[in-house]
Amino acid sequence: MHGPRGVSVVSAVRSLALDGSCRWRSGIRRGFAALTALLAAAIVAPPVAANAMLSPEGTEAPLLRSVPDWLVRPPDTPPPEPPRETENPLPGFLDTLRANFVLDHALERPRVQAEIAWVRRNPEFLARVIPRAEKHLASICEVVLARGMPGELCLLPIIESALNPFARSRSGAVGLWQFIPGTARRYDLKIDWWADERRDPVASTDAALRYLADLHALFDDWLLAMAAYNCGERLVERRLDAAPDGSTFFDLKRLPRETRAYVPRLLAFAAIFADPQAHGIRLPGRLGRNEALAATYAPVTLAGQMDLARAAEVAGLTLEELYRLNPGLNQWATHPAGPHRLLVPAGRSETLGRALAQVAPEDRMGWVRHRIARNETLGHIALRYRTDVATLMRTNDLRRTLIRAGDTLLVPRPGRDGGLPPARGRPGRSGVYVVQAGDSLWEISRRLGVPLDTLMRENAMGPREPLRIGRRLTLPSAASGGATQARSSGDPARQGVVRYRVRRGDSLDRIAREFGVSVRDIAAWNALDPKAYIFPDQELVLRLGARG
Repeated sequence: MHGPRGVSVVSAVRSLALDGSCRWRSGIRRGFAALTALLAAAIVAPPVAANAMLSPEGTEAPLLRSVPDWLVRPPDTPPPEPPRETENPLPGFLDTLRANFVLDHALERPRVQAEIAWVRRNPEFLARVIPRAEKHLASICEVVLARGMPGELCLLPIIESALNPFARSRSGAVGLWQFIPGTARRYDLKIDWWADERRDPVASTDAALRYLADLHALFDDWLLAMAAYNCGERLVERRLDAAPDGSTFFDLKRLPRETRAYVPRLLAFAAIFADPQAHGIRLPGRLGRNEALAATYAPVTLAGQMDLARAAEVAGLTLEELYRLNPGLNQWATHPAGPHRLLVPAGRSETLGRALAQVAPEDRMGWVRHRIARNETLGHIALRYRTDVATLMRTNDLRRTLIRAGDTLLVPRPGRDGGLPPARGRPGRSGVYVVQAGDSLWEISRRLGVPLDTLMRENAMGPREPLRIGRRLTLPSAASGGATQARSSGDPARQGVVRYRVRRGDSLDRIAREFGVSVRDIAAWNALDPKAYIFPDQELVLRLGARG
């Protein structure tokens, strides 16, 4: 074994082992290369069948030996997630309104079509009304629908006042729902020095709906109820008595001209809100996009009468904001006899209600209303309340120290700084003028540098309307800083132009007579049909220096 032959055997064995080792290592390398190629192909190419590999030519061919399925099967994908449950979006305001329309809109009636055509020709009316609608309609409709009344009644304040709580008609009707004093008191609305609840959106809506419900109980017909709301139930009863049995609103004769237009106008607006596109009308703003509307104000209860300046401070609102939310208040505080409440932004009503309820009784009022006793003087009153005569005169717009028993004065409470209580709706005394004996609108306009048309528009009055001594006229902010642009420019043509805001009960003939112009002139200046109806809050241009 250890001879030459043995050496050769050992050498041979070593040679074979070395050769086998090389082949074994070479096979491993080739196997790894094939495996690498297989994995690369599995990533970039579609999966292939089990036990098959891609050949260099790209065709399926068996290579080497079977490859386990887990090398060629694509990875499992996770199952799709079940669809998430989404909350149902709030229905659009128009959808809700349409779902509660119950009246026949009488689109076959020429009067209704004439009213729709007017709205189509006057898009600026909708542009002015819709922002007010977005403020008030949600609250109004909530009450209307809660009482099971037709959704069309939600739109009645558009016809009555163009949704302006400060609107005032020639007959003395006031507010969103245009109550005259007698009907207002019949339905428990206060009208006094402290407040005019005809302007309060919550109180007046409640009263108007109670009145409409009573009228519907009387006539058993919503169109007749609305006609009676406009011209009075007794007149409608007389016209029904003179008509054949079974007569409807459209059959009645000799109704007032305003009432003949009033009901078709409401039906026209209901038809427009039901389907504006069908009538060639585009509603602007959020209503046009059919968004959901929520109440913008909500009432909060107070523990007693409260100074508005103090309430605004506690609520974190400006005095102007609080006044605009509470248009029914005439003075600087809530009504001493109640209801003890304020309207505040709806989204903060709970928080503000708690904050206002925590105000101590001695901190609620900054002013006192003092009734002048017999033989009392300003000096006596000033001494009693620890103030001075000048403050009393400035606060009460007194030109002289002479006062009369029975009158009332506003007096700062002892210990207060005596800051002036703001005039209604216009913080600051500079925005109010108290009418004196011998005053006229023209004289006041000339003296204060306020254009006559601006003075009339700010106070919802005509140029020949009598002025009561002591009446407080609202002045625009420009009055405290001098003449307006039209006056300072010295342009006589500009000074002769009046922009008149139509009030309920107006007609072209009445406006023409009041301003000393002709109906034909007004129609020409405003591109109107002389026989056309005009709307409350519609703006007319009157050229007082030019006729014919």
